[in-house]
Amino acid sequence: MAYYLTKISFILQRLFWRVKFFFSKKNQSIRPEDISIIVVGRNDNYGGDFSLRLKTTMDWNLKQLPGAELIYVEWNRIAEKDSDCDWIEKRYPTAKCYTVTNAVHSQINNNPKMPVMEYFAKNIGMRKASGKWLLMINADCLIGNDVKKNLNKLSSGYVYGTNYVSFKWDGQAITDAHLNNKYTHTVVFPAPPDMGSVVGNFIFTHKNNWLKASGYDERLTNVRAGVDTNGMNQLLHMGLKPMVLGTHFHLDHPESIVHGNNATHGSHAFNNIPYQNPDSWGFQNHNFKQLSERIWQLEKI
Repeated sequence: MAYYLTKISFILQRLFWRVKFFFSKKNQSIRPEDISIIVVGRNDNYGGDFSLRLKTTMDWNLKQLPGAELIYVEWNRIAEKDSDCDWIEKRYPTAKCYTVTNAVHSQINNNPKMPVMEYFAKNIGMRKASGKWLLMINADCLIGNDVKKNLNKLSSGYVYGTNYVSFKWDGQAITDAHLNNKYTHTVVFPAPPDMGSVVGNFIFTHKNNWLKASGYDERLTNVRAGVDTNGMNQLLHMGLKPMVLGTHFHLDHPESIVHGNNATHGSHAFNNIPYQNPDSWGFQNHNFKQLSERIWQLEKI
């Protein structure tokens, strides 16, 4: 009974967002070339087969949005291991990669159990992106076909999120069959009215909105969990309206936070809206050393 109630709730909530999107204001036509896709990772094999999952999701997402710029930020890179930036630069012509050394991470990190400062990394992506619109999506997440369809006309007065579906992945290149096979779905939930529980995986809005918001709060140096919602609340405080574009799909793995694994996320007991980062947020005042044609590294601050 609980299963069917959850399924009915998901269907009704998704229908609610579809109707709301239909009547929402739409005054800007968005091309893939207008979008910068921002992805964060580390060469530590997080969740198992990290590089393969990263390649699989980026192959799919860039196929959905051909011509979009890819910004990949590799945070706290393990110097002794191969960098994902090396193959990303070769595989994706529109990619730009930025790595951050352990020396930088150690200087600002206040949680030894948190090897990736995800939202500091996303701030770098925001400042380095050349697209008018910023799509921040996690390394193990896929854009649904309904999202692609709804990108035709949007409004800069909104911040867009997605419903959440996690599924068991067979290790193969993604096809529509993967997304449509409901028997493989493990966790499914619709975006809530404020989208707070889904924006960590997918959030999309005009770049100017993030610049006015000054990115994610860089005072939060010891947590990951909740920083996404905090940034979302900052955007809502500025007057943006929440809206759902469709669905994103997550490649399920045991270390995911939806399975209760908070070991590298930390707690998130804070309420600090509005906030204002200094003008240098996103390491804007620091030099990134160019390592190759499209790879740069922040070595010290």
